[in-house]
Amino acid sequence: MAWNGTVTCSECYRTGHNKNGCPQRKERYQEALAMPEEERGWRERRVIQDFEDKKLRSTTRKCSYCGTSGHNRRKCEQLAEHSGYVQRQQVAFRAAFLEHLRDVGLNTGCLVKGTGDYVNNNPLSIVMEIHWDTVTVTRCGNGINRFIVARPLTEIGNARSYESYTLNRPDHWPVGEDFPAQENCWQEKSYAGKVVGPCEEPVNPPEGWLIDEKAVKEFFKERESWQWPTENSASTYHSCNWWNLEENQELKKTA
Repeated sequence: MAWNGTVTCSECYRTGHNKNGCPQRKERYQEALAMPEEERGWRERRVIQDFEDKKLRSTTRKCSYCGTSGHNRRKCEQLAEHSGYVQRQQVAFRAAFLEHLRDVGLNTGCLVKGTGDYVNNNPLSIVMEIHWDTVTVTRCGNGINRFIVARPLTEIGNARSYESYTLNRPDHWPVGEDFPAQENCWQEKSYAGKVVGPCEEPVNPPEGWLIDEKAVKEFFKERESWQWPTENSASTYHSCNWWNLEENQELKKTA
């Protein structure tokens, strides 16, 4: 039988909690503690031992992010602070990105022409898809990744024919010190496109895209606190100041 998503307790056989969260088991523990030690049987000694072992494990375990004892990664305050800072950059970056798309009239159905080094000879193409998940501040080390899927007008009936483009970022964006300079944005230099036939209807991302945390959580999945940049860091290799929130107070409030 397939699991229906409801947990069943192996102590009291009721649904909605497991053995560790069982109210009856907690009552048994309290009753066992109240009994004189010489009157405790095997069941009382066992439930006391189980609870004491659980307490010991919770005080000796170490967080895989900060290395401190007493909590796990899910409850790490330092990780929450660091990932929260990057998430605010993500929201601000995506808000500016969406505004840029609407300014240039990019949407499915519009016409684009390649301007980058690798695509400037491509024929005029029509935008078929926008890969929104590709646009994340945590992956802009080489500029904005290609997110536009377009089909050349000369191959409009060929479902296998497509080109991938990105857009050049606007000069006024308040990018941080770790967002590469324009001349070092390899993706944009190589695969930039220009909207030459804009759409009147403003583009809209999928619901929840602006504040979605998936990309930031993935960025921190294998990351540890020693990689977080500090004033005394010898290297900026692991730095992540891609967006300057202080220079863009409006977007900072949005974030």
